[in-house]
Amino acid sequence: MSSNAGELRHVMLGSIFKPEVPLGAARGTPITCHTSATGKGKLHGSPECRSLRSAASVNQFDIPFGEAVERLCTNCRWALSTDSPILPLGAAVNDVDSLTIWLYRDPENENDIKAERDAAIALSTGDYPPPPTNDVGDADEEDSEAGHDEEWERYDRARDLRYGRLSHWRRLHSYLMRSNQAVADYPFLAPWAEGLQSRLTAVLDAERRAFADLVQPARLLEAAAVRVLPTPQFSGDPGFAGLGAEAEKTFRRAWYEWSRRATWSWQRLEDHDLSVYTVVSDAFGRRRKGKPEAHTAFRRLTADWIRQAREEAARPATASWQLVAVRTPALSRTRHSEPERDPLTLWEASVIATYQVAFNRKAATTALLVPHLVAEQLLACASHDMPVQRLTLDGSALPAETLLEQWDHEGLTHS
Repeated sequence: MSSNAGELRHVMLGSIFKPEVPLGAARGTPITCHTSATGKGKLHGSPECRSLRSAASVNQFDIPFGEAVERLCTNCRWALSTDSPILPLGAAVNDVDSLTIWLYRDPENENDIKAERDAAIALSTGDYPPPPTNDVGDADEEDSEAGHDEEWERYDRARDLRYGRLSHWRRLHSYLMRSNQAVADYPFLAPWAEGLQSRLTAVLDAERRAFADLVQPARLLEAAAVRVLPTPQFSGDPGFAGLGAEAEKTFRRAWYEWSRRATWSWQRLEDHDLSVYTVVSDAFGRRRKGKPEAHTAFRRLTADWIRQAREEAARPATASWQLVAVRTPALSRTRHSEPERDPLTLWEASVIATYQVAFNRKAATTALLVPHLVAEQLLACASHDMPVQRLTLDGSALPAETLLEQWDHEGLTHS
């Protein structure tokens, strides 16, 4: 096995390790320190530290890490071999200690609360303001346009707020999962991490609820209903005449784009009409003849698809609501300069936030009580990264918290 002993990394040990952090076997690892001739005061990673500039002389010596940790300078970097056990432990400590940045946030003020309420009211009608009425006189037309602009700004703010809540909730969840992995790798960190993780869980749940308040469960159910609709059959609608030989291909592409977007979204089904409009416009290109008629025909089609989905969602369920367990993946870590990527779709994230009835902090697993159609879609999108399973196949009457604790998500296999 090749050694990395000749390679060095420079680490600010004093800013990572606090006296209360358990060190495990790394406690005995020697580190090279520098101090003034008196031997008192802080221990430094470099003789060039500005705190030592006034010292008459500087001494260098090796000392066990556990004996040095209470005196480490917080401004110095220590040169450590890349195979030093202190490095991976420091990364784990960082993953736990980073929870603290989310525990001391200023409470929401009255304006924040008012904005949240207004966003919930706006988004309950859709992601965009309803179209203006045409029954205004010329004198009122300018005021009407100004009012409509204000409404667009209001909905823009509401959508931004909802996405911000989603992003924050997912980020908190990812931080918790990473701290769990750190404790799994270094079990002796558990007593120190317990308090931070417990407090973060309360913050995480509050953020989840705030996000869920901006999502409409009915839309999540309708999205799941779209998934079970039969693929529509092409018919020779006279409105397709302008598309010529491209009519059937455009029809199938429109259905694919609309159903795919609708299935994985938190929006109203009507809010996906633009995807169909774009497909039809692309098919015509610069041609104009027959284009208005085609758009009209496809609007009728889309309205029919929406009607079918809502009928399916409203149909009395042959199966009752389902208790489902899911292990939600963390945000995917990327390069330092790149934003983290969320492997969840907006629909999946919304369902997990909206229907949660129990949460196992240590396993980062969630129990959801969901309508049958939603359960089927969750099970259909299960993967190695996001295992999903029904919790009550045997008719158990145990509480959701207990069933979740007993769930062996790591034992699942996925095709």
